[in-house]
Amino acid sequence: MYQCVLFDMDGTIVNSYEGIFHAYQWSLGKMGKEFGGDPFVQKAIGAPLLWVFETLCGMSPSEAEQAVGYYRKYYARRGKQEAHAYGGLEQSLRKLRKAGCFLGVATLKKEEFAKEILEEIKLLSFFDFVCGMDANDRLTKADLILRCMQKAGAGRSETILVGDSEFDAAGAREAGVDFLAVTYGFGFRDPEAFQKWKVAKTADRAEEIADRVFEMGEMKR
Repeated sequence: MYQCVLFDMDGTIVNSYEGIFHAYQWSLGKMGKEFGGDPFVQKAIGAPLLWVFETLCGMSPSEAEQAVGYYRKYYARRGKQEAHAYGGLEQSLRKLRKAGCFLGVATLKKEEFAKEILEEIKLLSFFDFVCGMDANDRLTKADLILRCMQKAGAGRSETILVGDSEFDAAGAREAGVDFLAVTYGFGFRDPEAFQKWKVAKTADRAEEIADRVFEMGEMKR
């Protein structure tokens, strides 16, 4: 049984693709850079913003920081409104809460935006804590996982991250916690990725998450 169940946000709790698409489109336009549409967004989604602008867009560190500012400005104005919860998620959250789990969110999204979105979709009350990106955009997924664990007072063996991308799997591995992959989000559609990250269980629908977490907890006994 896991004491601490952590959730990624984009592609796991909410379908935020529209807002992310438009935020990248707007910020790259402001920077005078070409926007690659869906193929670009599918590579970028779930990744740290600075990494995206520096690595995928070839910007210098100072340019990337400016682009992040534009991205956040759009997201604050419109992007955070372009998200909705995945159906069936509330059912899983209720099951996990009833089982006595601490529930947290570990997201690379700005913490303020994450809380506002969760409040808007009426899910914030299910979570004991929300750990989001710092003001300097320097935290990693593993950093956020470890912050959540500290808040929960949970050890590595008592913690699991639920996420939809290889960035989530990498963060879980770095933090030394178990990982449950969801396949309804933005990533994890390639069977090779499951083998690469040694994914033990997957949830194809949000309402399956709680049952898969319980199953993985039983496997640890």
